[in-house]
Amino acid sequence: MLRHNVPVRRDLDQIAADNGFDFHIIDNEIYWDESRAYRFTLRQIEEQIEKPTAELHQMCLEVVDRAVKDEEILTQLAIPPLYWDVIAESWRARDPSLYGRMDFA
Repeated sequence: MLRHNVPVRRDLDQIAADNGFDFHIIDNEIYWDESRAYRFTLRQIEEQIEKPTAELHQMCLEVVDRAVKDEEILTQLAIPPLYWDVIAESWRARDPSLYGRMDFA
């Protein structure tokens, strides 16, 4: 992976505001930082990003499978009881996921 410094769009604040992205700066810290870009090789993408991502996704699915059968796990995950049945029904129906995101530091 190679990091490159790149120029930030002069109108980034306006673009963000126009798109409802009003938290690109939080507590005077830049959250959405366009000053850097990263270049990866195909091998890095496949082996160091896609493969671990697929493994992590599978682990998450395994947790969901256990959680929908165990209220203690749902409680540990801080999921309100109001949603337990909906989550279990969605899981049993094999509904597609809408969105997933994991941030690592």
